[in-house]
Amino acid sequence: MPLKSRKIAAMKRIGICFVVALWMPVSLFASTHSDSTARSFSKFLSDGKFEIHTRSFFMATINKGDLLDYSTLAIGGGLGYVSPVFKGFQLGMSGFFVFQIFENNVTIRDPLTNGVNRYELLLYDMNDPSNTRDLDRLEELYIRYNRKKTRITFGRQKVMSPLLNEQDNRMRPNIFSGLRLEQQMGNWQLGAAWFTAATLRGTVDWYNIENSYGVYPFGRNESGLPSEYKGNISSRGLGFTSLNYRKDNVNFQNWTYLAENVFALNFSQLDYEHALEGFSLVGGLQGFYQQAAGNGGNPERNKAYINPEEQSSGAGMRLGIKYHRHSVHFNGLNISSRGRFLFPREWGRETFYVSLPRERHEGLGGMSAASLQYINELQPEVLKFWLGAGIVRNPSVESFRLNKYGVPSYYHFVGVVDYSPVGFLEGMDFKLMIVNKTARDRHNIENIYRINRVDMWNFNFVMDYRF
Repeated sequence: MPLKSRKIAAMKRIGICFVVALWMPVSLFASTHSDSTARSFSKFLSDGKFEIHTRSFFMATINKGDLLDYSTLAIGGGLGYVSPVFKGFQLGMSGFFVFQIFENNVTIRDPLTNGVNRYELLLYDMNDPSNTRDLDRLEELYIRYNRKKTRITFGRQKVMSPLLNEQDNRMRPNIFSGLRLEQQMGNWQLGAAWFTAATLRGTVDWYNIENSYGVYPFGRNESGLPSEYKGNISSRGLGFTSLNYRKDNVNFQNWTYLAENVFALNFSQLDYEHALEGFSLVGGLQGFYQQAAGNGGNPERNKAYINPEEQSSGAGMRLGIKYHRHSVHFNGLNISSRGRFLFPREWGRETFYVSLPRERHEGLGGMSAASLQYINELQPEVLKFWLGAGIVRNPSVESFRLNKYGVPSYYHFVGVVDYSPVGFLEGMDFKLMIVNKTARDRHNIENIYRINRVDMWNFNFVMDYRF
C-alpha cells in the first residue's frame, strides 16, 4: 500500500476509535441529564486532560575492531487524553508516531558474524526495518472505574511491575490489553490482572499473548540449536496477582505471574530504610521462584518456551546509605544453576537491584552479579547524576542449558545525566547515558559472542517534551 494511503488508513482507524470512545460517555451523559445540561457536554470534555509528548532519541553503538558500528536518530510525537470522572467512570486514550531522521548500518548484517543490530532497531519497527516514516500506532484505549479505594481498568493500558512493565527505554513502551483490578486497604494494596494482547517496544503491531513469544530474538535451546517456540506457543493469556504493603520506612511487595500453560513465577521484594542523625541506612531483599506450567507452551519439547521439568530461583540484596542528596548502594544477585530464569523479553525488563541499562539477566542460570551505584541529586527534580559499575559472572557461552543468549561474563559501566529545566523550558527533559561493557576474558571470545554484547560502547541522548 502506498505511504499516503497507509497514513490515511491509519488516521481513519485512530479517528474511528476516538469517535467510539467519545460516543460512550455522550450516551451515558445524555441519558441521565436534561437536554439543556446535555448541551454542555463539550464543556465537560474540556475539563479532561490532554497531553502532547514529543521525543527525539539519538543512539549509537561502537563495537570492537572491525565489527559493525551503528547509529541513528529518531523523532516522534503523540497525543493523549484522559476524560474527567463521571459517576466513577473515566476514559483514556493515546497515540504516537515515529520518524527516522537518519541511520547508519542499522538494517545491515555484520559481515564478519552475520549478526543483526540489537539496540538501535528497537527505536522503530523491528518487523519492518525498511519502514522509516509510517510508524504510528494507537496505544492506550481504556475505560476506568474509580470508587473510593477501588480502581478497575479495562482495555489497552500501561502496566508497571517488577517484571511485566512498559520497558520505556526506546521511542515507545509496551502496552497491554485486558482487565486490571486494584484495591487499597489501609497500608495494603491488592491487585489482579489478566491480559490477552500486547503491543511491544520496537513494534507497531498488536499481538495475542501466545504470539508475543519470540518477537524478539529467541536464543538457543538446551541443545544449542535455535529455539523453535516462535509461533508454536499455546496460551490463553497472562495474568498476575499483587500484594503491596507500605508503612513508614518499610515497603513489601509480592507478585505472582501466570503465563497460562507456559510458566508460573513468584517475585518478592522487601525494602527498609532506617533514619539516623544526618543520614539513612537502606537495605533490601529480593527473591523469585519459577517453574513450568502445563506443557511449557507446547507438548513438543523443542517447541516449548520452557521445559516441563525446568525450575529456576534467585536471590538479591541491597545495602546502602543516603546522605543529603547522595545515595550509594551495593547490590548483589545470584541465580541458581537448576535452570534458566525465563521471562519473555517482549513483556518487560527485570528490575533486580543489580540491574544496569543495556543488559539483562533473563535467559541465565548459574550466574552471579554485583554492582555499585551512586546517585547525586545535584538539584532535586531538576538535575540528577547517576553512576553504576558492575561485574557479571555468566556460565560459559557454550553452556547452552544455562546461557540462552550466549552472553559472556563482563564488566559493566554506566553514566547518566538527567536534566529537567524549570522556567521557560519547563516540561522538557534531557538525558545523556553512556554505557560500556567489557568482557572479563577479552582474548578468548569469538566475535559472534562479542558483537553487541561485550567490548562495546553505547551512547544515548534523549530529549522529551510534555505539555
